[in-house]
Amino acid sequence: MTDQRHHSIVLGADWVLCEERAAGAPEAIHDAECLACGQRSPLFDNDALPVAVWALQHTQQAPDHDRFLFRTEQHWRAVRRPDAGEGGGGRASPVGAFLDRAAGPAFVGLMCLLTALSGLLPTLTS
Repeated sequence: MTDQRHHSIVLGADWVLCEERAAGAPEAIHDAECLACGQRSPLFDNDALPVAVWALQHTQQAPDHDRFLFRTEQHWRAVRRPDAGEGGGGRASPVGAFLDRAAGPAFVGLMCLLTALSGLLPTLTS
């Protein structure tokens, strides 16, 4: 992987979803579509102003074409979390790693057990 800066969007247990910052990747790609006729503007990297100018020129040519769908696209990449090793979890201490691995499944198991017991509760009380 080349030298990239990652701006985190979503953190997962072992993965991070971040904006793509590779060489040549634009920060955003902008375009617009006329809702009256479906004509689309050219794509513009990193600048929404030319798209707005296109929309105004399109409306000048067809005054009843005054509604547009503007789009902004970004490149994202899922990368392995830097502090997630073979043990996963992302915590440095052994206790923290244990809690990451045990607390989630234990909580889900406890909730399943409580749900099952709540279904039996009316039977036991009658």
